[in-house]
Amino acid sequence: MSMRIFLIPSATAALMLALPAFAAEDAQTFVNKAAIGGMFEVDSSKIAQDNAKDQQIKDFAKRMIADHGAANAKLQKIAGEQKLQVPAQSDAAHKSDLERLQSTTASLDQPYVEMQRKAHADALG
Repeated sequence: MSMRIFLIPSATAALMLALPAFAAEDAQTFVNKAAIGGMFEVDSSKIAQDNAKDQQIKDFAKRMIADHGAANAKLQKIAGEQKLQVPAQSDAAHKSDLERLQSTTASLDQPYVEMQRKAHADALG
């Protein structure tokens, strides 16, 4: 599973390079989904990096911040070149997940891992 997770940014970059082949509406939909997912990956990982109990979770969160931060920057650049708008804010569902993660009083390790699993499954469609 971890190899697949680390390949996500590469797959995202490859898909972004294919944007010109999509119709404008499809490309914008992709940019919206990728940007919102990317923001969630980074924001949730920052919470986990600061608050996780397990060092492996903290290390994973650090890697997610780096990988998805780079993918988000590439998305921003390519979307700009294609005259597409990148959302500045996350959607309600992802905001709710972040709030739930921040307010977790017990260990957030398991909820964070589950959220990452779901986010990556959603990204793969």
